[in-house]
Amino acid sequence: MPAPTSSELLVTAGNFSLDDTINPAGRASAAPGGDALYSAVGAAIWRYPVAVVSRVGSDYPDDFMNHVAGLGIGIELIRALPGPTVHYRITNTESGERRYEHVTPAGRLHELSPQGTDLDSIQRAGWVHVAAMPIDAQAAVISRCRQERVPYSLDPHEEYIVGHEQRLAELIEGSFFMPSQLELELLFPDLSAERSSYAVARVAANRLLAMGARAVAIKLGARGSFVADPTCQVAVPAVATPAVDSTGAGDAFCGGFLAGYLRASSLLLGAVCGSVSAAQVIRGAGALHSELPAPDALREHAAYLLGEVDAAAEGSALLQAGFPWLTP
Repeated sequence: MPAPTSSELLVTAGNFSLDDTINPAGRASAAPGGDALYSAVGAAIWRYPVAVVSRVGSDYPDDFMNHVAGLGIGIELIRALPGPTVHYRITNTESGERRYEHVTPAGRLHELSPQGTDLDSIQRAGWVHVAAMPIDAQAAVISRCRQERVPYSLDPHEEYIVGHEQRLAELIEGSFFMPSQLELELLFPDLSAERSSYAVARVAANRLLAMGARAVAIKLGARGSFVADPTCQVAVPAVATPAVDSTGAGDAFCGGFLAGYLRASSLLLGAVCGSVSAAQVIRGAGALHSELPAPDALREHAAYLLGEVDAAAEGSALLQAGFPWLTP
């Protein structure tokens, strides 16, 4: 792949982590994770030029970092600091709930969020994805994006929404906002009684656009996504696939969405690419469980989803424009 120009480089800003994941049957696995890594993998699946700005501890395994680089993800903006990498114990329940417990002190998350001179790299980016982090860290990244006039997307963190609604509203303005359904219900508690996920998403999307979001991509888990801007609203299903570990699916969706959107300026293609990336990530434990899918597999999944939303003809042209190497 040729070196990306600054106008096309996607930079994901967030955390790396080491995750001990427990599935509903009680079996545990240890694997590399973190919102910045999962979102970068989501973009790399579509061979979009992506780099990560983050921090890790001195204990982060070289094998993991080498694997990240081997996927085509830029690692030169990642700093290693003394002490441990952020470490979680993640429990997935039968009901679909996911519980996070800090193995390292909770404050370590903020210490290893990108900040200070780390943010100088933003001026090199064509787009910055602000992954879920403490709100102070997200605000600092967004402030720098606005200063450098670099467009950005924002994935909120469910842990801070209640009590920070006004501050979050300020960050949403001008963003591509990418919340989960849970985060929407925390932000708009009156919507939790709506009959369906799509109904919640449609009402919430209109509110977020009225608040100044440039566009909205709402993650609905197994139901797919709902994307909207002032001229377009569309629901795209998820790719049906057995889930080994659902950790990072929403982050991978964000990266895949941005790969599709930035290639073809299409919310529809973005949502399709996001669904495919999320499905790839949940097929194994951790962010690095396998190599990138082959073009034939990506093309097959994309064509299926485009057919499901009755946009096969339009989608074929979008794929040709955005990912010519995917077309037969």
